[in-house]
Amino acid sequence: MTDWRAERDRALLSLEREKDPARRGEAAELLFHLVAEDTSRAPELSAALSLLLSDSQVAVRRTGVGMATLVLPEEELPDFLARHLADSESLVRLEATGRLADLARPDCRGALAQALEDPIFEIRFEAARGMAALHHPAGLDVLVRALDEDLLRFRALGALAELGDERALPAVQRLFKRWLLPAFERTQAAGVLAKLGDKEGAEWLLTRTRPRWWGQDRPLAVELCGEVKAPGALETLRAIVTNPKDACRGAAARGLGRLGDPHALPWLLALLEESGAPEDFRLDAAEGLWLLGVPEGRARVREVLPSFSAEARAELTELIQEMP
Repeated sequence: MTDWRAERDRALLSLEREKDPARRGEAAELLFHLVAEDTSRAPELSAALSLLLSDSQVAVRRTGVGMATLVLPEEELPDFLARHLADSESLVRLEATGRLADLARPDCRGALAQALEDPIFEIRFEAARGMAALHHPAGLDVLVRALDEDLLRFRALGALAELGDERALPAVQRLFKRWLLPAFERTQAAGVLAKLGDKEGAEWLLTRTRPRWWGQDRPLAVELCGEVKAPGALETLRAIVTNPKDACRGAAARGLGRLGDPHALPWLLALLEESGAPEDFRLDAAEGLWLLGVPEGRARVREVLPSFSAEARAELTELIQEMP
């Protein structure tokens, strides 16, 4: 078994003695991953956090801002991240804004509004994404512009879906019909269209769920069918989740959970308890049952929790804590 404290000490030594920026950056990333693997290590890594945040190398400080979200008490994070929005280095501001957006806390709205004025577009995008998570339209124009950015488009679509502002509909329709748009992005765009009331989006998603369609975006289409509550989604997802030969059973289980129809309860329970089913599918069934919110289903998830591997138990436990 690896001694994580020895790894920590080696990383700290590299930060102290190493001159090469790439190796110093790797040492900082190692410290981040040590606490990400097990947050109970946070108290013994707080001193390392202080070193990262005070380092002269921008990449190291950026990693420190990310690591702070795992080490600092939750109640301290909004003020901590807001302070770093004024950092002279754009990469540090970018990290702080993205982490602030991920908190999705109403008391962060003022700081996110400040970041919407940043001269760097990527920072404004992260702030707009955070505003969307709070269902505030202040960053709508930024999200729409991000649809033209290859590296931001998929996340911009997700944020627009969360925001649910119909003013985005024309821009998403244009994107959906764009020639040679990658399949994942077209399917994500279809999900946004469906959520905003455009029937063409729902029809596209249902088409991509058909068994004869083996595109890589099929699992995304299957899950989105439930999330956007596409007409006919219940029966479509039932056919998939109950078919032992369908590779998208897990996506269908999550989709049924997001659909929220109690009729899905016996199908999800059957997959959860199916003998010989891959653990990934059973884990998806557990997630679907928890999202469904039916007390009987949630009780069964708690009962079978010990039967999962340690990694799967950790994932389920986190879900249960996030959605009590």
